[in-house]
Amino acid sequence: MTHSIARRPDGLALSHGAGLGLSAMLVLGAVLALSGLSGCAKPLEAKESPKVFPVALPQRAGGEVERAHVAEVQAVRRVELRSRIKGWIESVAVDEGHTVTEGQVLFKISAQELQQELRRQRAAAASAAAELKSAEIEHANTRILRDKGVVSSAELALVGARIQALKAKLEEAKASEGAAEINLSYAEVKAPFAGTVNRVPFKAGSMVDEGALLTTLTDTSEVLVYFRVSEREYLEELGNRAPETVRFELANGERLAGEGRTDALESEFDKATGTLALRARFANPDSVLRHGSSGKVVVRTEVKDALTIPIKATFEVQDQVYAYVVDAGGTARLRRIMPGMRLQDRYVIAEGLTAQDRVVVDGLQTFKDGDKIATRMEEPAVAARP
Repeated sequence: MTHSIARRPDGLALSHGAGLGLSAMLVLGAVLALSGLSGCAKPLEAKESPKVFPVALPQRAGGEVERAHVAEVQAVRRVELRSRIKGWIESVAVDEGHTVTEGQVLFKISAQELQQELRRQRAAAASAAAELKSAEIEHANTRILRDKGVVSSAELALVGARIQALKAKLEEAKASEGAAEINLSYAEVKAPFAGTVNRVPFKAGSMVDEGALLTTLTDTSEVLVYFRVSEREYLEELGNRAPETVRFELANGERLAGEGRTDALESEFDKATGTLALRARFANPDSVLRHGSSGKVVVRTEVKDALTIPIKATFEVQDQVYAYVVDAGGTARLRRIMPGMRLQDRYVIAEGLTAQDRVVVDGLQTFKDGDKIATRMEEPAVAARP
């Protein structure tokens, strides 16, 4: 059987024969059609849905707020014990950190010269007393003689004047004796009150000058804690008065058992810091706090019906706090705010926002000031009290 071969314009050869020619043409056409569609099709770009940012209105909330303030702890009584005389230390009756009672002897300083001075002054006082006694006897005898006309009244008056001079001399001698006794008492350094002994830099045998620091003594049965509050906090949060009670937070974060009572405050604000110093008194029966301890005073304030926003809706730039507020046209506007107290996970707003402002609460890092954004209103959460 003879077959004829036809050529397509595209160069493909088609066979015209019995049976298979037509079928082959149909199949080939289908393949070419599919190939053309496949080669000409372009991938469709998937369109991303615009991101929707949650916004919320500032809420009214209340509760008890705690503010911590750096504190300075001082013992209720603290003294420096210094040597009042020059000499060498004969004995040290206590050790560092020991608790002592009022009047207990802590140090003894050599005082041989002072002892000799006391003996001399006592002798001088005794001599003056003897002279006075002799003059008084002479005065009595002279009075008898005058009464008998043996001596004149002038001579009696002269003896009386000498008695007055001897009395003054005796008083002077007694004063010198008392001064010598006081100086000698400085040889024993005693505790002026019950307390705890600090460092003892000089040991027995050391030579000390007058005024040398022997140790310090502290009474920490109570402690005085000083802290500072800002003028805004004092006026707005504390109501222009000192808080009645405060708590103390130790350096390790634990709370001291019991509360302290604020009993004093300064009369003037510090112009440099804009703060006011307050003093609280804490009982310290277990001596947990020492003079110079570090920690914080925690002041509790009751907040009622305050305007608040979530802390996560804010961010800081160079110590300034900002939030994004969406206007009626859907544009995000950067707003500087003044946060006050912290109420759990929310800031109490002092300045910068109103109750009608729509505040972006999430995704703050994905847009910038002036961008138009899609928003959805979040359902207000019930602010729990702490």
